[in-house]
Amino acid sequence: MVTVVGIGPGHPDYITPAAVKRIGEAQVLIGGKRVLEAVDRAGKEIHEATADIDSIIRTIEDNRDKNTVVLVSGDPGFYSMLQTIRRKSPHLPIDVVPGISSVQVLFSLIAQEWQDIAFTSVHGRAINELDKTIRDNKKICILTDDKITPAVIGRYLAALDINGRAVVGRNLSYPDQELIDTTIDKLAGLGGLEQCVLYVEVTDEQVTR
Repeated sequence: MVTVVGIGPGHPDYITPAAVKRIGEAQVLIGGKRVLEAVDRAGKEIHEATADIDSIIRTIEDNRDKNTVVLVSGDPGFYSMLQTIRRKSPHLPIDVVPGISSVQVLFSLIAQEWQDIAFTSVHGRAINELDKTIRDNKKICILTDDKITPAVIGRYLAALDINGRAVVGRNLSYPDQELIDTTIDKLAGLGGLEQCVLYVEVTDEQVTR
């Protein structure tokens, strides 16, 4: 049996009891270094996931007859390894245990509802793929990576004459958590921020294409 378990943003306080139970029952744990360090690994067979996606899939397939848990940060249904597993191993029965997303943590920190917000990610994508989302929405939440950072997005939005509020969350739930509530025009000056959650609320838009 293969179960994909969301462990939340990282801090143990955000791991749900259901996730703890499934992890405790597991024979095999598969996940990135950081997520593995966040859970109890005692007595488990451990496989650390790398950037080699095909290798991860092979490991999951090789352990499908054991009680295997694939650990992902946040929630499995929100830009996680779940999508890749389903695409590359469509025959594989999978259970899913939801988790708390870093997005939920961000909006809780600014005490704001998020049902009317468009969500997207720039992981492994071109920045111009944001264009339709920007064009069609005034409130956008973006998962950034180490290449398309909040600063890069800030410069991109500035070039489109887009203004408004910007909130950046980094390492949410960890002791070194950062929360920066600023404006879109000041994003370009926020260096050193990579894997973040970025919320943009457009208040004045003049898009020149």
